[in-house]
Amino acid sequence: MGTTVQSDTTIGDLIKSGRYGIYAKYFFTDMTPDHFHAPLSSYGFEKNEFAVVLSYLEDLASTGKDYRHFIYDETTRLSEWDKEPVCLFEFPVPSKDMPYAIVIPGGGFNRQWGLIEGFCIAKKLRDHGIPSFVLFYRVKQEPVLGKALEDVHTAISYVEDHAETLGVKKGHYILGGFSAGATLASEIGSTNLGFSSAGLPKPELIFLGYPEILHRSLYEAYAASPENKALRSAFAPFLRRIGGPDFSLETMAEYELSDHMDSSYPKCYITACEDDQTVDPENSRVLDRLLTDLKVPHKLNLGKQGGHSFGIGNGVDTEGWIEDMLSFWKQNDQN
Repeated sequence: MGTTVQSDTTIGDLIKSGRYGIYAKYFFTDMTPDHFHAPLSSYGFEKNEFAVVLSYLEDLASTGKDYRHFIYDETTRLSEWDKEPVCLFEFPVPSKDMPYAIVIPGGGFNRQWGLIEGFCIAKKLRDHGIPSFVLFYRVKQEPVLGKALEDVHTAISYVEDHAETLGVKKGHYILGGFSAGATLASEIGSTNLGFSSAGLPKPELIFLGYPEILHRSLYEAYAASPENKALRSAFAPFLRRIGGPDFSLETMAEYELSDHMDSSYPKCYITACEDDQTVDPENSRVLDRLLTDLKVPHKLNLGKQGGHSFGIGNGVDTEGWIEDMLSFWKQNDQN
């Protein structure tokens, strides 16, 4: 059994303990000192069921089995430096030939919040009998969104190609992400960069936590802000990771989801909160309207209070969203 952690345990304490093996490296990738020294209570100790999840990760690490899968072959990883670390973490279930889930953490394409928006979510899905995989994709480059999308495509292909070994049902999966991870997940339904363009099976459901899809609106807000305003400097790094150092409406056009959607978009579940100060909940409302107009089956679970990066979300207005999402998925198992 895993060792109990407390709400005042810091991320640094978890890492220094050595109890979590390779998982510790991915709690927060590209971590800064503020996160290293922050207590788990600051990220929602009960909200994200940290005690249960960390106990499970400790147990996995103690087995000595490596549940990390590098999705690019060795030759590619040696010749293309930025693909070397891209990987999937497997959260298996005892049952075989089951539909699976791929979970994509957020982090503004600058880092990945692997514990809250990856491991915690995958553990919860696993508890519901769904074999799950957490994807760690390329970040920090300018631009990087296209490369990260290639990682998502490759991750799906990897699981499909190894379905029998992994014990999952080939061609039957759901895929979701959070914040920037939701930006990636949402693109898998697009007509220009999605599953069809990559020759992949269609997801049975895309689930999105506080997604950012309105790049054009973000650019316009940036352009309208005076040069010395904090708002302008806050938007610029994210926009560079989408459209490059000289980002413009033209360099970001292929990623404007609303311009690349039709009725083939997969069934979709969206959750966010009105008090989100990081990603405007208007992103979720707009996507809800677009899917309604296209007559795509979907559900919007929009709470009033819960903020950003609520993850599992115990105690916030969207509490139980994972169970609600799974129920919505199972109401109609057709693509």
